[in-house]
Amino acid sequence: FIKMNTKLNNFEEYLKNTIEDKFISLNRYKAGKPIEEIKREIFKNKKVKILKLASNENLTGVDKTILKQLQKELKNIYYYPDDSLYYLLNELEGFYKIKKENIVVGNGAVELIRYIYQILVKKGDKIFIPHPSFAIYYIDANLFEAQLITYNLMPPDFQIKYEDIKNNLDKIDDPIKLLIICSPNNPTGSIIFKNDLEKVLNYALNRNIIVILDEAYFEFVDNENYHNGLELLKEYPNLIVLRTFSKVFALAGLRIGIAFTNQYISKALNNIRLPFNVNTLAQKATILALKNYNTFVDKIKSIINQKYFLYSKLDQLKKEFNIDYIKTYSNFIAIRVKDANKVFNELLLEGIIVRPASDMNLGDYIRVTISPFKSHNELFIKKFKKVLKKI
Repeated sequence: FIKMNTKLNNFEEYLKNTIEDKFISLNRYKAGKPIEEIKREIFKNKKVKILKLASNENLTGVDKTILKQLQKELKNIYYYPDDSLYYLLNELEGFYKIKKENIVVGNGAVELIRYIYQILVKKGDKIFIPHPSFAIYYIDANLFEAQLITYNLMPPDFQIKYEDIKNNLDKIDDPIKLLIICSPNNPTGSIIFKNDLEKVLNYALNRNIIVILDEAYFEFVDNENYHNGLELLKEYPNLIVLRTFSKVFALAGLRIGIAFTNQYISKALNNIRLPFNVNTLAQKATILALKNYNTFVDKIKSIINQKYFLYSKLDQLKKEFNIDYIKTYSNFIAIRVKDANKVFNELLLEGIIVRPASDMNLGDYIRVTISPFKSHNELFIKKFKKVLKKI
């Protein structure tokens, strides 16, 4: 027994010397808490209704037509998926009017972000990003030992502006490998206007900077000055556009992300793509979602309408409790409170899951998914007001 312990200690020492410290010390992405965890940890598996407003899912769920057809695919899941993605790529090409040679499909957009860093980022490379933004970009910068350079988006609207980006980049003489723009931005919900984006892309092209334009929440934007990154791909070879099927298409559990870019980058990304990274059900569901896109239009309208309903209710609470919120172009809203972690924990006790935005570098804000259902948003406001009175 003593000898075994000695061997174990020696092997642990070997592992410490073998596995790079950056993998041990890396901060893992913090996801929104799942309903099952709250039922288990807080309510001890009692029968309670939990409303999850933490992860910006489309709470209308998957369309019944799509579900029925997916059930027919279950009998085939003993086969490996089609790794060529033949039918999926054809459908994506037809829907988005982008050649399939310019498309890369991932197990969620986060896999594609990891691949993009893998092919482009070397130790010490500089990555520029408006702050705060989606946490994965920060985590992967640390993983690949890049130098992350940020500038702070400013209240009240946290808008991403060309002049701010240019003024900050002008101060940096060294090469910049990546410029990352999430529009709408997570967790602020703010955007960059089309004219500003084109100026940024021109500036970046002149400096050989590759731009990742993350349009995960593209479909929720109700502003005529917004951009469509796919329309800019032909003009800007330095552009990578990311989209996801986790939000408006309600397929978060199946993990489908799409990258659109020039053929040189897409070739490299596809070459390192893991075999069978997009499972059979995910491929079929994506095809069905695109074929049935019209079924999502009313759901998008409902979410946008409910955004304005929440604005009206939060405006009432602003006067009473000294809270504030950021006007959003997404299916979530960031609300400033006195103590975000306390509000988060108190809402859990009320059966409401939100996200403390301190996890996302946004200080004393909570981030709340906008439900398409008025009853959900009314319940959130009711419980939120109760918590505000309590604290």
